[in-house]
Amino acid sequence: MPRPPATPRLLLSRFRVDPARSGERVARLGFLGQGPVEVDLTSRLTFLVGENGSGKTTLLEAIAARCAIRPGGGRSYGETEEREATAISQGVDVAFAPRARGLFLRADRFHDTMAHAGRLPMATTGEWRLADELSRGEGVLSLLAARVDGSEAMLYLLDEPETGLSPQRQMALLVLLDELQKDGRSQAVVATHSPILMSHPAADLLWIDNFGIERRTLREIPHWRDMRRFMGDPESSIKRLLD
Repeated sequence: MPRPPATPRLLLSRFRVDPARSGERVARLGFLGQGPVEVDLTSRLTFLVGENGSGKTTLLEAIAARCAIRPGGGRSYGETEEREATAISQGVDVAFAPRARGLFLRADRFHDTMAHAGRLPMATTGEWRLADELSRGEGVLSLLAARVDGSEAMLYLLDEPETGLSPQRQMALLVLLDELQKDGRSQAVVATHSPILMSHPAADLLWIDNFGIERRTLREIPHWRDMRRFMGDPESSIKRLLD
């Protein structure tokens, strides 16, 4: 991928993945089929977009490990008993601000994160409720609203945070990410399938597939094009799908 000038003040300004430096699990990732991948980040809001199984979550997990950000947040990456969570990190290098803090939310471990979150202010009403009493959608917004703190520079690594959110709540999440992006200190790298989220005008869109990782415009992202086509003429779209 061509190297655009990196923004000097980004907490995470570059990552590189080399399959030769890691094991079989890394070699199986489709986006490494053409060899090592290196990406310079240029925005405080970056979306990783690709089909299911393209490696978005695995890549986020490796970046979190190399930045010493454990799932759920904190200052160090805690190994879990579930599986070899950081296997890919052996092949990953990052340019990350020393001593910076972060929050890493995995979609498939969100329930565990919420179980330890305690009481949170609901993003829509401000009412304080126990995290495990909230729906997943309410929990995502409430947890992020509570953690997005303008007093501290943070790197947010978010894995499909739109899961469980209605379109209106996805828009609310987009506003929250916009506030983070405008803060001028924090940064977010978000794996997503949501055309609503990836429509943010200041976002950097990275498309992940078997040819590697490519920077694209919104109109070049298949998710966005397919949804736009479907919503423009749902009757014809459904007829083509079902016939």
